[in-house]
Amino acid sequence: MINHRLLAIGMSERRAWYQFWKDSQPPRKIVSSGRVPSNKSLRVAAGIPDLMRDTERLQKDSNYDNEFDMYDLMLKLDPELNGAVRAVSLTANNYEIQFERGRNAAIRDAIRELVEERLDFDDIMINSMRNMMVYGNDINKIVGREGDGITDLQNLPIKQITIVDSRGGIDSVFDATEDSPITKAEKYLLREMKLNAKEIPASEIMHIKIDYRSNWFVDNRGRKTYGIWGASRFSALKQAIRMKYNSLNNRLSLEDSMTKQYITINKEAIEHIQDPAEQNERLTHIMDEVISLFEGLRGDQIPVLPHYVELHHVDLENSLPESGGFLDAINADIAAVLQVPRVAAGQERGSTFAATFNANLWAVQAISRMHKILEQTCMQLFSLHLDLLGIPHKRIDLPTIRFDAMDSETPLNVMQRATMGYDAGLLTLNQSLDMLNLPETPDGNERKDISPPNLQPKENGNTDLGDVPDENTQPGATDVAPTEED
Repeated sequence: MINHRLLAIGMSERRAWYQFWKDSQPPRKIVSSGRVPSNKSLRVAAGIPDLMRDTERLQKDSNYDNEFDMYDLMLKLDPELNGAVRAVSLTANNYEIQFERGRNAAIRDAIRELVEERLDFDDIMINSMRNMMVYGNDINKIVGREGDGITDLQNLPIKQITIVDSRGGIDSVFDATEDSPITKAEKYLLREMKLNAKEIPASEIMHIKIDYRSNWFVDNRGRKTYGIWGASRFSALKQAIRMKYNSLNNRLSLEDSMTKQYITINKEAIEHIQDPAEQNERLTHIMDEVISLFEGLRGDQIPVLPHYVELHHVDLENSLPESGGFLDAINADIAAVLQVPRVAAGQERGSTFAATFNANLWAVQAISRMHKILEQTCMQLFSLHLDLLGIPHKRIDLPTIRFDAMDSETPLNVMQRATMGYDAGLLTLNQSLDMLNLPETPDGNERKDISPPNLQPKENGNTDLGDVPDENTQPGATDVAPTEED
């Protein structure tokens, strides 16, 4: 049987303990909602201050160890620049190694093992193409030993590399001026004058570079070099990128400082109140409620306001300078310098030379040139691998690497070209079928006969062209011009 008296005592004790705990808690701080001044804008994009701070550094900061630091920052901040580099670098993945061109099975098997098993060859080609675009150089440490061949290619950070001749080394300090520049790459120093510096002989380095023969370059130790560092395409874009972000930041700052929206309260809200102090209190209350409403909205919600509160939007189109044309010009400069094909993007007029070649043709030639540099480097890599393995060879004995043509035809273009050649009598049927990768036919070695018909002259000397209507024999034909009476 339940003892109701004991139950009542237990409940009273719990109430007493709860009241004791509640009284011991510190009082809550009631924070009143403050009003937002009319000249203070709400933050709408968290990334804009960071973006403006980084781009301001790109414009003003000149404290770089070398130009490669600035190139990295340019590539990080500018989407057009990043997209152009990525589009061009991915073309290095469209290659084919013709192993059948190798002289013997030993050469073919050794190169096939190097490419397919030992090295991540696809990434090496893409990264080399990218570094040539950004830095003008791609430097790799060759790892291998005699009898085993090449086992790895370690890509080295460009900004930490210095190249010296016989005068230089880890423990040596020398000065190279224009009168005595470094013109021969004998040693590659990684993190020179640092605690963990390394010296690598030039024979263990695969250095891919472009436009290097007449290029002056100042390394991060202030030494002048000539003809050993490649030239970066980004050097022509430094001022253009700075101007671009100077314009963008000024526009963002100006737009952020201008009023975009304002609220009006009609007199209907206070027309029933006679006391001015009470009217002011009523208007203040309405504004506080509207501010609280806007602060509590999610991004997908629309505020519902009383009929006497109106939200007005300010059109800033005519208040801010138009920068679209300027930015288009800068982006066209980026495409022109980096030689990105632009026909599909509608920028054909952005040719580098006036009215000689179109922009797409210049792009194809420039990218094909970088592909050719990669081909030559790969042949040197293959030869070094065979030397370490002790396989005798000549340069002509090596398998070749071939990149896909940048201006390759579509299947429709090939079909049109084959049909036109056959219809014109220039190609046989089998030749046209071979262009389309179709099987030949036994009787397809004859060209199409397109000679005119054999015209036999008549006895009177005229050529027989069939029945030709005589003059004015067609209905309605006459030799006399119609008159007004007719």
